[in-house]
Amino acid sequence: MRFDVRESFDEKLLNIEARELHHYLNGATVFDLSREGVQPFFVSTLLHGNETSGWDAVRRFIADCSTASIVLFIGNVHAAAQNMRHLPHEVDFNRIWQQQPWHSELNNLIEKYKPWCGIDIHNNSGPNPHYSVVTDTQAPTLSLATLFSNKVIFTDHTLDILAHSVSSYCPALTIETGTVDDPESEQRAYDFLKRLNDIGSVPNTLQCEPSTYATVGIVKVEHENGSLDDFPEFDQSLQQMSFKTLPAGSPFINCLPSGWQVNVLDPAHDLDLTHDFLEFRERRAFLKRDVVMSMFTHTPLLAIQDCVCYFLKSTSLAHG
Repeated sequence: MRFDVRESFDEKLLNIEARELHHYLNGATVFDLSREGVQPFFVSTLLHGNETSGWDAVRRFIADCSTASIVLFIGNVHAAAQNMRHLPHEVDFNRIWQQQPWHSELNNLIEKYKPWCGIDIHNNSGPNPHYSVVTDTQAPTLSLATLFSNKVIFTDHTLDILAHSVSSYCPALTIETGTVDDPESEQRAYDFLKRLNDIGSVPNTLQCEPSTYATVGIVKVEHENGSLDDFPEFDQSLQQMSFKTLPAGSPFINCLPSGWQVNVLDPAHDLDLTHDFLEFRERRAFLKRDVVMSMFTHTPLLAIQDCVCYFLKSTSLAHG
């Protein structure tokens, strides 16, 4: 597997929707839009084919900022054609970057271009304020994060994401801009790209006082036969509760049909925390402790391919 590297950006792509990109790109594609004498920044989008706000922001940015020095990575155009996170026979493009050959290909790319920062643009699967995800708490990373949002999540649970691999070379973020159907999602990503282009380097200080969180668990759901039918009924209030504290005793699952299993996992430490967080009564489940939640979705396919939500805790990230 090798990325298709192109040294120019065809202007007709500026008018192409994400779902049509597969007609113009063979697969994962790198656009070398770096400018001589100007250190580029690295931008990736469409790692998930149904998260298209990043592509809309990027093509608008390229049109408006023709002298910007960037290296652009376009991920899963075939999934984008089907408006899916990834196709059934494919890997998740944001869960592969510790694996070969993806790891080596990305390392070679970053070593070649030496970007001053890396940004991976995503949409959220449910209503959330925009936020960034970091995999280290170094001062440059946190300063970069606060340039995008005052909400920052640290995770050591999903270290096979692209931003983690890039962070070995330069400060890197995953930015979560909101849902695809929210027009502000594209605008947030576009504004951030403009800021990065304007400053040209990582800020020396925090740009705002951040609200910081750490991931403590991932809520997974699966059916014993792989079915999507009769999906568990999660409490309706959860849809609007991202980054808010859910108190102990709150209803979490109102009906857990036969054959379905919901678990709270800590993959970073190979722990099953289900019974630390959830109390099951008949076919219902309630929280056993206070918890902050992010990225909740009740869409069956999204929940199965990724997760129902993340459980967080408020924390003070050390500037190490």
